[in-house]
Amino acid sequence: MNQLQIGYAREIYTPDAPLPQNSVRTGHTVLTDVMVTCVAMRNGDQTALIFSNDLRGLSEPWVTDYRKVVMDESGLPEECIQITVTHNHSGPDISYYHKRDDVADWVKRICFPAVRRAIRAALADLAPVTRLTSGTAQVENVTFARRYLREDGTFSGIQGSDGSDAPLSHHENEADTELRALRFYREGKKDVVFANFQVHAATANGAAREMICSDFLHEFRTVAEAGGEFSVIYLQGGCGNLNTYSKLYPDACNKDFNRAGRLIAEGLLRALENEEERSFDGFYVAREYCTGVVDHTRDHLLDKAKAVQKEIREKGLDDKTGREIYQAQGFSGRLDVSAIITKSQMEQTRQIPLSTICFGDVGMTFSPFEQFDTNCIQIRDASPFAFTMTVGYANARHHYLPSAYSFCNGGYECQQCYYIPGTGETVALEFLRMLKAAKTKLK
Repeated sequence: MNQLQIGYAREIYTPDAPLPQNSVRTGHTVLTDVMVTCVAMRNGDQTALIFSNDLRGLSEPWVTDYRKVVMDESGLPEECIQITVTHNHSGPDISYYHKRDDVADWVKRICFPAVRRAIRAALADLAPVTRLTSGTAQVENVTFARRYLREDGTFSGIQGSDGSDAPLSHHENEADTELRALRFYREGKKDVVFANFQVHAATANGAAREMICSDFLHEFRTVAEAGGEFSVIYLQGGCGNLNTYSKLYPDACNKDFNRAGRLIAEGLLRALENEEERSFDGFYVAREYCTGVVDHTRDHLLDKAKAVQKEIREKGLDDKTGREIYQAQGFSGRLDVSAIITKSQMEQTRQIPLSTICFGDVGMTFSPFEQFDTNCIQIRDASPFAFTMTVGYANARHHYLPSAYSFCNGGYECQQCYYIPGTGETVALEFLRMLKAAKTKLK
């Protein structure tokens, strides 16, 4: 008789030399360890691996090589491997993996060997699940709406921790404050807990600049696992116009990342106190690709964007000193110009990988985006499964995916999104179709 089994492992891959962080600075010292968490799931002859990495984003070369390492070590096919990151801005920036020798050296010498160890340990730790429960809790005091409506009817966004108007938001309840938890009970071994929450992991930026760390995850894991009853894997959810920020000070959004970690951990513990029994019969893994239409509507500005970019570089200006030049040509800044150039170089369409893992009355979706909370809620509310987790930053880097409504408000995420408005809703519907198919298979 087939029975769901689960195994857990966590390995350290903290760099031993300074490395770039968040594309704008170098981390010179280590504040807390940076880790990879691996969970193995098996039912009969079907096995899947889920990885959570304390890193900011996914670069395509890194994901490709990471996947090869996992396939080589585990023997599993691509669709059974979920590679995610926590969007930690204070970890090593792997977007430089194919550009800088020091980053490539860390990945090959320290990162990937740790991944291999985690795979072996997680598979060796496999044990039958005797009980599965779920729970939810609101973690409202670490959330912040990134886009909010001013009283005059205009929209604004967080300006950072330098005297921003962010704490004045009166639409804070728009942020997705729900933390979702799954607890896998195992006889004779520690239980395994999945924690799924929508919080932007940039809270350490204001307090620990140039220090490599796992951001709030270090304190979160410490507090959550203090009782020794379970091991936790953190699966980052969606972020975007309702991006969640720590609003722990009246004049700053991101300084006390340790407190943020404690508050999120306390939310997890509250969620586990309100357990609801879940079925875990059956196991189904799938990966499909949907076609995303790339936004080429600003291609007519390409020559002007390239000319401005060239002028800024030749004059040695940065974003601040070159602001007048950008604005004189009708651009908001460097990111606006780079977005036009980047999208102009893309094909008309891109294939978007969408993955699901489903068992019993639980469905999990894995999206390659920083997906907006609005669409994550859409998936959860309409899911055919009684309990659904929406995981972002998974398996490839397709950048931001705003909701259609968010494009009306504008902002950085909409500017940087590769795809035409409405793609967020299309992806949500594709996920719902996949979940419905999985539900049918499990029956």
